Amino acid sequence: MTPDIDAPVGALATTLAGERVWLLPERALWWPAARTVFVADVHLGKAASFRALGQPVPAGTTRDNLDRLSALVDGVRAARLVVLGDFLHAAAARQAGVLDPAHRWRERHAGLDCLLIRGNHDSHAGDPPATLRFELADEPRRLGPFAACHHPRRVAQAYVLAGHLHPAMTLHGRAHERQRLPCFCEVEGLMILPAFGAFTGTTVEGLPPGARCHAVGGGAVWADPHP
Repeated sequence: MTPDIDAPVGALATTLAGERVWLLPERALWWPAARTVFVADVHLGKAASFRALGQPVPAGTTRDNLDRLSALVDGVRAARLVVLGDFLHAAAARQAGVLDPAHRWRERHAGLDCLLIRGNHDSHAGDPPATLRFELADEPRRLGPFAACHHPRRVAQAYVLAGHLHPAMTLHGRAHERQRLPCFCEVEGLMILPAFGAFTGTTVEGLPPGARCHAVGGGAVWADPHP
């Protein structure tokens, strides 16, 4: 029986392919019937990879990403985590400062089933170490009515959940104020998740024409007011 977690704080409820799901302010999608949470573009070790190139970027992003991931799976009591590509940022991320915290995170969530859909950065970084116990798959991977992908695409007879684009939208206020926020990007048969990882960047370019964009900000997901 699915736990009574049908109203996560700040989440936006919607129905995709006949399944009730929640778009979470943690920049994740929760499918309660399958106790499965989806995230995209974690990019562990991105800051470490930049520092390895001699660029002065902040430390601590790996710990922040993993702490937020723990809070997410604990908060919804997930049985399965699906990463829609780009778990590690680059080969330079395969260092103790990144992998040791990742192993401690995995020990903390030893009973969690983890699935990684390989993305473009995974092809350069390589698969996570076997000791992290991730199931690995190429896109598309069917999960009930959904097709788990990294790249936004169409899959026959499936609703696609994807990442890759790091979608964002720009809100306009008074006095020419502008605020860019990450968003969930929805078109028929496809939901593009915002990037989960810190220090990943966002874009408002290249999003599917006519997409509905649900902004993430202020601890909530805000439905696109345009039907």
